Amino acid sequence: MSIVNTFEAVPSRLLSIYAAVAEVENGVLSEHLASWATPPSLSRRGGEDEDGGSTNLLKASLAEARRLGLVEEKDGRLFVPDAARGIGGRNANLEAQLLFYLRETLFDPERAASTGQTGVLIALAWFLTKSPLQPVSFSDAPQNQLQRDLGQFAEKAELGNTSSFQNLLYWARFLGFATVVGDAGSRRAFPDPSRAISAVLDRVLPDNNWVDMDVFLTRLAAIYPVLEGGSVREEVEANRTVPPASDGSLSVASSLALQRLANRGSISLDVFADAKARILDFGGSTKRVSRVRRGTAA
Repeated sequence: MSIVNTFEAVPSRLLSIYAAVAEVENGVLSEHLASWATPPSLSRRGGEDEDGGSTNLLKASLAEARRLGLVEEKDGRLFVPDAARGIGGRNANLEAQLLFYLRETLFDPERAASTGQTGVLIALAWFLTKSPLQPVSFSDAPQNQLQRDLGQFAEKAELGNTSSFQNLLYWARFLGFATVVGDAGSRRAFPDPSRAISAVLDRVLPDNNWVDMDVFLTRLAAIYPVLEGGSVREEVEANRTVPPASDGSLSVASSLALQRLANRGSISLDVFADAKARILDFGGSTKRVSRVRRGTAA
């Protein structure tokens, strides 16, 4: 199982479990957590629908939280392990702590494999190859798209139905790789890694010096192997039924994300004569970039 095919394990539920346990110094009794999450009136109703199935929702979500290492149980009490607990004590931003831990866990292929999340990485890498100029619908099953794009390799993404695809989109948004627009009847999602990239700019661009674009992309791929040049993305690209462009172009999703960050002043993009450049592909136009730096260029 994983956060994609455990349908109950949406970001809000795992955050609620993590926060409830993290804020109690001596841990939480398992039955107390269950009672907080499942009012008696709902518990008596059984598991026929989402409201009546609150106990099952908690059990499935808690199992995934344990699998990810977000919580552990000792003597009947639930604790947040030191590895998943950031600094700042009870006044800390628990959502930021959770995001940091999940990024460190999910985007390390070995840790992802040990926690059953390899399919999540493959599915996310595939999603990031899609064009944000053609948003996907929450109600569309992914199987046909995956089969067209990846052939037999599509099975490794573990997106067997619409519910698993929706979970992927929820998690992609939470982790900073997607934007979701619209209401329940017309909801659309498109790949947008700008927030994920922004979250690690201090690591990939630690000072104000210009960095070659290839170096920048290599540093990004080391943190997020689902982006261009990363090990998971390379595996997905190698199995695409239609090979990607070989002219140094980035995907439309990555291109728009970098340009968006430049427009916000988070990074500066530059090109100079005779330097090796990568091509940002905006769908209807392109732009050559040979180096990048943090913040607005002087």
